[in-house]
Amino acid sequence: MKAWMRTTIVAAFAMAVVVGCGSLYVNQTPTLQVRLMETSDLHAYMLGYDYTRQQATQSYGLAHTAAVIHQARAEQPNNVLFDNGDLIQGSALGDWVAEQGVSYLQEHVHPVIAALNYLQYDAGNLGNHEFNFGLDFLEQTLAGAHFPYVSANVFYAENAQQAGMRTEGWERPLVNPYTILERSFTDTNGQDHTLKIGVLGLLPPQIMTWDAMHLNGKVYVRDMVAAAQYYVPKMRAEGADIVVAIPHSGLNDHARYQEFSEQASRHIATVPGIDAIFFGHQHRRFPGDQSYDNLPGVDNTNGFIYGVPAVSPGYWGSHLGIIDLTLEQGESGWQVVHAAPELRGITEAYDEELAKLLTAQHEATVNMLNEPLTVIDKPINSFFARVFPDTSTYMINQAQTWYGLNLQEQGVLPANLPVLSAAAPFRNGFQSADDYTNIPAGQVTLGHLSDLYVYPNLLQAVQVSGAQLREWLEMSALSFHTLDPQEVAPQPLFSDFPSFNFDVISGIEYSIDVTQPARYQTTGDLANPNARRIQALRFQGKPVQDSDQFIVMVNNYRAGGGGHFPSLNGETIIYEGSNEVRQVIAQYAREQAKQHNQLLVEPTNNWRLTASTPVTAVFRTASSAAAEAEAQRYTKLEERGVNEAGYAIYHIVIEK
Repeated sequence: MKAWMRTTIVAAFAMAVVVGCGSLYVNQTPTLQVRLMETSDLHAYMLGYDYTRQQATQSYGLAHTAAVIHQARAEQPNNVLFDNGDLIQGSALGDWVAEQGVSYLQEHVHPVIAALNYLQYDAGNLGNHEFNFGLDFLEQTLAGAHFPYVSANVFYAENAQQAGMRTEGWERPLVNPYTILERSFTDTNGQDHTLKIGVLGLLPPQIMTWDAMHLNGKVYVRDMVAAAQYYVPKMRAEGADIVVAIPHSGLNDHARYQEFSEQASRHIATVPGIDAIFFGHQHRRFPGDQSYDNLPGVDNTNGFIYGVPAVSPGYWGSHLGIIDLTLEQGESGWQVVHAAPELRGITEAYDEELAKLLTAQHEATVNMLNEPLTVIDKPINSFFARVFPDTSTYMINQAQTWYGLNLQEQGVLPANLPVLSAAAPFRNGFQSADDYTNIPAGQVTLGHLSDLYVYPNLLQAVQVSGAQLREWLEMSALSFHTLDPQEVAPQPLFSDFPSFNFDVISGIEYSIDVTQPARYQTTGDLANPNARRIQALRFQGKPVQDSDQFIVMVNNYRAGGGGHFPSLNGETIIYEGSNEVRQVIAQYAREQAKQHNQLLVEPTNNWRLTASTPVTAVFRTASSAAAEAEAQRYTKLEERGVNEAGYAIYHIVIEK
């Protein structure tokens, strides 16, 4: 039991005794009510604006969150506000700023930072996506902040040998590991006190993989739990009355902590001396998200992790995370005697002044998105991207293959190897029932590319053997549950494996037997060494041999080891370019327009789902006219209504 829980119980008992005795004694122990607040994973969604549909929305945006912040501050003047990173990348506004480059930031404050300055944030933590545009861009972005940034487990490397994931050294932090804020707060008796609030930032060590092209040889990272264990005692020794940990990290169900884990917040809560945790990264809400049910030490109803109050406010500003603390001053200083975590959702209420602050940048972003590229003869969407070969991954793979073939002609890539391409459906319903790529037939603009490809990944090339190619696909096949061929009732098809890890590889043919057990775990470790979901793997009609060699065009995230795919750890990279995949798609679209006056959309049926015995599977997708029209392209589908979350439910018969 946490000390503040015991104190609350004792205090309540004492109060009962005093009242029972009829005493008129009033407790004069100084008591502070303090409100801590957090935003996380804003991803440059500053306004209530959907850049994909180019229309206003009340579902997200910091301008809406700001109205909740103002109300929360009015209720409790003793407050501080934090941001937990993944701030500058994600929306088209973030892309527009990145397009302007470092020179723009030397003359202007990054508009996202300007918005946080306007709202008078007290501190910020770095997320993994802060590194997507390089260190120079990040440093210049942070230079405009009127509040401190913290991160306790990322450091400048003195040389290439020191770079990477390390278990030693705390020298040359990228930003301050922590800060101790001094705030004058008024207690319940009207007396002012100076409270020292220690703020510790942490981020996923996997940045060394995800942004290797920006960080290799320049940065080293430490484990998040180790960093908390190292710095929290220092913060206490320097006089912090309370310590707030802000890990850009979610929760996992690992019974035993693994060093350098990406989702470490549950274990960070076990570090002595932490009074509150504001986490994020997984784009989930805590308390409440069902994925956090039944985790050891996690109270998903009231918002506590091993007794430490905690919140995670979702993403894009949909919610504000709040932890209200009650502190009493004793002989050893201020002590937390009660905590109340809370999530507050946004409404139509809107901060118009914040919106005005970003008007020019917003308009420039919309103008950028509306730049016409070409026309398409068929829609491009991802409604059924994990069930059938679809148009969204087809278009990405076509562009990447085109670019790879050009590199071959220039002598940059080996001329004697086949060029394949790997792409995944980024928007496949994870966020909501509207979270699908949907580009109608007709004119295509740059804005549509943000709908198709949401990340600023760079295009790279890897060289793999036939054996490695097969294992790559086996890992991708984790997207599906293992279906029981003896079961008559419909069975759920999709696993929790993120759709951005469902790589579709073009240029080959293969099938995925969903009645076979998964060969790999999500960690990339073998789960069933004898299992084989990938069947009939062929190139140009011939079986792929283990010794065959291929070039695969793929984004830097996957090439560098993102997703724990076997053999993809950066060592197979043979080409590292500077072009974003979205730029490559735009170049391909313009080239096709010159040749054909349009961009032809003709997906190839190079993969399919199979079952040893016919089985019926159930899955969800968008509930829209466009999705219904797309469903008509496929057979053995049956729509079965719409669920409470707004997804259309389909049944499909999977056969040999």
